Amino acid sequence: MIKDVLLDVVKHTNGLGFIEAVKIEGTEETTDLSAMDVDRTVMMYGQLNQKVNDFKGICGAANLGFLNWLLTWEYLNDDGASLKVVRNERNGFEQPEEIEFRGASGSPWYYRFMSGALVEEQLKTVKFRGAEWNIEFQPSQKSIQLFNNAAQGIVQFEPYFSLTTKNNQLLMGFGTGGNSHRGHLVFADNVQGELSSTFHWPIVQVMAIFKLASTGNCKISIADIGALQITIDSGIGTYSYILPAKS
Repeated sequence: MIKDVLLDVVKHTNGLGFIEAVKIEGTEETTDLSAMDVDRTVMMYGQLNQKVNDFKGICGAANLGFLNWLLTWEYLNDDGASLKVVRNERNGFEQPEEIEFRGASGSPWYYRFMSGALVEEQLKTVKFRGAEWNIEFQPSQKSIQLFNNAAQGIVQFEPYFSLTTKNNQLLMGFGTGGNSHRGHLVFADNVQGELSSTFHWPIVQVMAIFKLASTGNCKISIADIGALQITIDSGIGTYSYILPAKS
């Protein structure tokens, strides 16, 4: 179970290509995750669908590419492999300290977590205080694929896309001004709610998040104050990616 959880967390953070570390906070009831990219364009808040007692306490997982390598390296993932989270007391609190990997040969490799104190210093995330979502819906797989296809074509010229509503449709616009490459598409029909302003979001980051989406596991929320939230339920964890708009 631990290996599946770690693979899922890495996939939904470092697998995006722009998140380098994640904060893990475990209580008696939940195991929560939070992260932010270096440019602060995306905030991620997640929760494992079932708590993991090994993650009780506060720690940080950095160097996620190295962790992914350990989780997938054949030498440590053969039929005789084992994986365990080593816990120790730090600053008066017991928390995860490292992960021990062993293959059939018995030769151990270790991945070290950041301490709770170091996490609070280096992995500070902006506290999202919530928003009143004007529009919420589950996008179809066809719409997600349509966006990805359009984005792949125009992202070399234009880094942002816009969202507007008209006649109960949610429209995505690409390109700015009459002197640029541009176009738009209908992303969703029969949308409940309206957007009174036009905001812009980064194409590359949204493309990466949408690649994690499959039928029925994605929800989109848009606030008229300029916030876009994409929530992905992987079955192992629920990950909400919040993107402040560029006006």
